[in-house]
Amino acid sequence: MLRPDKHTDIKYSIVFLSAVMMKEILDSGIIKYDDLKSSLVDKIGKGITENYEYTLSYLFMLGKIEYVDKLDSIKAIQG
Repeated sequence: MLRPDKHTDIKYSIVFLSAVMMKEILDSGIIKYDDLKSSLVDKIGKGITENYEYTLSYLFMLGKIEYVDKLDSIKAIQG
């Protein structure tokens, strides 16, 4: 859902979610997967659950985040 159409709610789009998600990750430094999801649901709404994993994949492919397996957490890649 990178390309919006007339039915797209922008606040649930991957591009918007990635901006909010990056701000949350940068503010926290490192954040647990479930804590990040619940934080976004609190800020934006339950509609994010459909695109949550796609947004994480998008940021990972751009090289902006990494997954810390031992902590089940996500952190930003500085650079």
